[in-house]
Amino acid sequence: MEIIVLYDAQLVQKELPKNFRFYYKKWLKCYMDFCQKYNFKQSDKKSLSYFIKKLKEKNQTDQQQKQAFHAISIYYEILSADREREVPFSNKKEILSSKKDYLKPTNADWRPIYGALN
Repeated sequence: MEIIVLYDAQLVQKELPKNFRFYYKKWLKCYMDFCQKYNFKQSDKKSLSYFIKKLKEKNQTDQQQKQAFHAISIYYEILSADREREVPFSNKKEILSSKKDYLKPTNADWRPIYGALN
């Protein structure tokens, strides 16, 4: 699963201690399972508050809830970065049309240039 690889790389980049990375990945998996079970969108930040509420109901400590919140926040950072890299479809059309104009034939005679290369 690509998101786990990206997530792990993000944890390393943030210099999260190795002994915490296991728990952060565990929280991410729990969050994804929670979203699937209760029909929440994983990419919707509103679902995080419901997840934390569920953790509280399951008697997770305040520290565990904070750690889970931070773990999922890092996941959202990855999603946000992915969205920024995407170019909206309408912009792609504009880019393609401008390239077409740039590549229109000009009927230029290239023979003198080819002759100069010899």
